[in-house]
Amino acid sequence: MVKNVGHGTDVSRAAINEFLTRPRPVTRTKDELADDPVCEVTDGEPVDVWLRFPEQSVQERAVVVAYTERARQVEVTRRDGSSYRL
Repeated sequence: MVKNVGHGTDVSRAAINEFLTRPRPVTRTKDELADDPVCEVTDGEPVDVWLRFPEQSVQERAVVVAYTERARQVEVTRRDGSSYRL
């Protein structure tokens, strides 16, 4: 008989997302962003966002750091401590 013993494996959503998204996320193009005025945010609100990677889109938690009429810039911090501003 085989006994199932936990060995501290990390199979959380965040771990799976990181495995699927090793390259940097894809950001919006200049045409998508337009030339709207940018408003910086000092105490950004946490939001759920979809990040586009070449291989896969994944949902992550992010903080709004700036916005225009057409777009929001967010900062995403990954489990390994790296962060992206998109």
